Amino acid sequence: SLAINPNNAIAHNNLGNVYKEQGQLDAAVNSFERALAVNPDYADVHNNLGATLKDLGQLDAAVSSYERTLAIKPNHAIAHKNLGNTLKDLGQLDAAVSSYERALAITPDNAEAHFNLADTLRSLGQLDAAVNSYERGLVSQPDYVEMRINLGNTFNELGQLDAAICSYKQALAIKPDFAEANLNIGNAFYKNGQFDAAICSYEQALAIKPDFPEANLNIGNAFYENGQFDAAICSYEQALAI
Repeated sequence: SLAINPNNAIAHNNLGNVYKEQGQLDAAVNSFERALAVNPDYADVHNNLGATLKDLGQLDAAVSSYERTLAIKPNHAIAHKNLGNTLKDLGQLDAAVSSYERALAITPDNAEAHFNLADTLRSLGQLDAAVNSYERGLVSQPDYVEMRINLGNTFNELGQLDAAICSYKQALAIKPDFAEANLNIGNAFYKNGQFDAAICSYEQALAIKPDFPEANLNIGNAFYENGQFDAAICSYEQALAI
């Protein structure tokens, strides 16, 4: 259709999406720019171009594309979220929070936006607000494993170890072979001085992922605290061998 009608903006946009999916990012940019040459006010294309520029590491240019999207279509929730992601990568965390909040004002059930907002709030040290955002995201998507892990990590940072362990266990109920969740449970038990329980969790992590140096190191620490020095030496040597 492009050969017949080179001024078909929809076709150029769709071609750009295919190039992007195939990892041909420069070709995708070219197709999106050709679409915009035909229709400069095509908001979705500005958003798609921004996402591709971000993948290319051209963050400032991506911001400009998202801002153009929003100038044309202020209620473009995906563009608000994508702008937030790019601002976060640029270290502009307060601006990222504002973008995520605008996205959520339009689509309150967007679990990914809640997740990204919570992660950004956590980076800003606003831990209680982060907990609230993670929990709101989990209402929308209860099986979001990474959200449950990060909620657990935030509870851990707040010193709420029982709540942290609960979150990690909920993650494991969804994804039983998630070694990192067992590691985090072990770390929470260790922090609470429950070394036997920590060892059990680390062993579960290692049963899933034997070449897991952090689990070997941490179980070594738990063995050491328990006075099991031979086991500690063995674990440290295994960590060093990986």
